[in-house]
Amino acid sequence: MRAFASWLLPALATFAAWWVFLGLDEDGQYTVLQVVGLGLVLIAIGIACGWLVRGLDLLAVIVSAVVGVSVACWISWSRQDDSGLFVIGWFLVTVGVAVAAAAVILVTRAVKLRREPSA
Repeated sequence: MRAFASWLLPALATFAAWWVFLGLDEDGQYTVLQVVGLGLVLIAIGIACGWLVRGLDLLAVIVSAVVGVSVACWISWSRQDDSGLFVIGWFLVTVGVAVAAAAVILVTRAVKLRREPSA
């Protein structure tokens, strides 16, 4: 059950964050506050994931968080762009989120492990 949650919960959280901040925007013209809000929520999700994850589920949590944003971005942008050029932006968002998610989750995990008393 824990492994299933490691795969599902971060994906659902990041997918929902995308839709709350950017996916519901009808014209696709995002404001600075929308993007900053999404970024802050994604960082908070990454910190929570890094703090709560157990060692073996670390990769699952990182991949899951990236998949949630990537799928939401693809669905949102593919509906608005008939030219197919959205794929370039989608790729850049996916790579950026992968790097950022890995950094936030790994740093948070390292801080947590450092704070735990040695056995």
